[in-house]
Amino acid sequence: MALGMRIGGLATVAVSAWLTLNPVQTAPETLSPPALGEARAQPPVMYRPPVDAEVVDSFRPPAHIGAPGNRGFEYDPGLGQPVWASAAGEVVFAGPVARNRFVTVLHRDGLRTSYGYLGWIAVEEGDSVVPGQLLGTTSETFFFSVRLGDHYLDPALVLSAGRVRLVPHGEPVGRGRLPAYGSRHSSGYR
Repeated sequence: MALGMRIGGLATVAVSAWLTLNPVQTAPETLSPPALGEARAQPPVMYRPPVDAEVVDSFRPPAHIGAPGNRGFEYDPGLGQPVWASAAGEVVFAGPVARNRFVTVLHRDGLRTSYGYLGWIAVEEGDSVVPGQLLGTTSETFFFSVRLGDHYLDPALVLSAGRVRLVPHGEPVGRGRLPAYGSRHSSGYR
């Protein structure tokens, strides 16, 4: 008990001596936020598709960590096809993950985009990239994901409309289908 009090007393003396030799500096005044007219709003980050290929497997969020699902888009590119940065940002990872090559870019809105199964990587960690800059090339398959923190987002929510492709569907079912003008089933409006 006496030893504990002696050590505690020595610690108090040591802290007091340190504070005497190194006085605590007061924090500088914090700046008040700019007036409403002074604030410059950043334009939203526009994301574009990273490859020119078809999506063959869409986002299917897993029920929990480790559960099956698809945490992004899987594309079917040709071997060696260029992979472009979806938006401006900083490369925070570029290298191998389980024998596959990946690049991850952090964007100013806090989202991280990951580009996977690359055949070759053209950037290094710490590089700044601009939209459309070459990140590397594809291998046989290509994977693209978007994360906010540790949560995966559906890439379709952030990708700007690139190439829109209309896919034919069968005839709509139900009463919402209007007959063609002038057909014998029309309602009489002429």
